[in-house]
Amino acid sequence: MNGPHSVSSAKQLFDKVLNDPNTYSMAVLDSHTREYMGHVFVCQLDTAPELGFIFDKAYWGQGFAYEALKAFFPKACRELKLNRVIATANTHHEASIKLLSKLGFKHSGQQKDLYGPYYEFVFTSDVAVDESSLA
Repeated sequence: MNGPHSVSSAKQLFDKVLNDPNTYSMAVLDSHTREYMGHVFVCQLDTAPELGFIFDKAYWGQGFAYEALKAFFPKACRELKLNRVIATANTHHEASIKLLSKLGFKHSGQQKDLYGPYYEFVFTSDVAVDESSLA
């Protein structure tokens, strides 16, 4: 899931997320206007579950991703009985790195792909997964 997304590629990814049986997802809407803000998901459920999130740039830096993920991720782990989840973040994307750390992910390595270098993170069930621990 590494790399930047254009509007077109984000829409394609969103369509895949909504229609892939190996993906557990949730759209994030503004509670007042019902405007679409982004989506959060765990994909690759049949192999190596990976947490992903994409938000419209208008909502960056306001804590919405964390608020959505601190509700979504523990629920996903419980309902899907996940004991190991991976995630990636571009090495320069400090907000995503901080967010994953707040959710209990631990840095596990660095790779490079078409979009450049990225960090790998892993969450394991030995980290408490409940909403109170994420507050």
